[in-house]
Amino acid sequence: MGSIEGLENVPTSGPFVLVPNHASYFDHYVVEFLVNAVRGNPTWFLTKAESFERPVSRVWTEAWYGIPVDRDRPSPTTIRQVQRVFSDGHGLCVYPEGTRGDGIDLLPFKAGAFRFALSAGVPVVPLGMVGTNTVLPRGARRLRNGRVHVAFGQPLEEPSGGTKQERSEQLASASRRAVGELIARAKANADGARADELGARGAALVDALITDGFDASGRLDGAARRRLEYLTGLYRSTVPDHPDLNAQRVRLLGLRALDAPLPLKLSYALRVRSGARDVLERVPEHKDAHYLMGRWHLGSPGLLGASKAAAIEHFAASDASSPSGDTRAVAALAEAFAAAGRHREAQEAHRRVLAETPADQVRAARRLGRAKEYLALERVV
Repeated sequence: MGSIEGLENVPTSGPFVLVPNHASYFDHYVVEFLVNAVRGNPTWFLTKAESFERPVSRVWTEAWYGIPVDRDRPSPTTIRQVQRVFSDGHGLCVYPEGTRGDGIDLLPFKAGAFRFALSAGVPVVPLGMVGTNTVLPRGARRLRNGRVHVAFGQPLEEPSGGTKQERSEQLASASRRAVGELIARAKANADGARADELGARGAALVDALITDGFDASGRLDGAARRRLEYLTGLYRSTVPDHPDLNAQRVRLLGLRALDAPLPLKLSYALRVRSGARDVLERVPEHKDAHYLMGRWHLGSPGLLGASKAAAIEHFAASDASSPSGDTRAVAALAEAFAAAGRHREAQEAHRRVLAETPADQVRAARRLGRAKEYLALERVV
């Protein structure tokens, strides 16, 4: 992978239709792996019916979640399969050009592809890809060296007014313009001038996906963690020294340590500390690295040099660097104060969590719940 832009525009749950340009069979791999890294479920592909005629080709195409379609007139079976994909909350990839292009000019977009989205009322996300036809040129049987650059756009607005056919054609036209613009952005990103910006956006996406993936006990299941480790690795392959991405890598390593057998916990703990320190050496005020160091001091044994006082210091530094409304460090600070027996300061920190956390911040539900529980318990005591 080369540059990745706009992956945060892919819905993290629920059905949607992805409409990319198509210049290589390698497009399937890029779409499947990137979207799966975000969502954790497969993306299905409308595929020409001819790919299902021979046994070996059929097995291969079905293994890659292919759905046979007559490009001129979808059969009732195809329509039922698409409806099943949507009802299962999965994504559907439709190449609106209908076949592979030359990678230079977009072919006309077929309006039929968009009737599925309009009928189901699901969002349509455009995607521009560059370089897939270099990695796997048309007619080639082996992969070649090359970089693939992608740019995902925001979901397109559904046309209002007109017949279903007219709205499909309007959506096809808007999609073609959007994909063309995204191809241009992907080409421009190949020079690396926006690498730091795209790395920061990638780190923010990983951060959000980790937080959204926590269960009631604050754990991330192994499959989700591995997906996000993979996604972080893809972003870091472009900007390996990006501090935000490295902080998320360390965070995932810490989550891996929680589920590791006892003999490995020490090794993971030392790697988390080393990784967070590396980020702080480069960016001394980095909020996530301070948060991770605070977590390390709060959860590691004193034999390794951990202390509650150091945890408080790092959480306070993280709080000082956090934007308004981000109360994760404040909640952790309250936890550290309580662990150190400084209950009055813990109460004050929990009150800050309740007062400063935006009411519509869904990801903060557990944080708010813990603050309320602690303050209620303190009143009883």
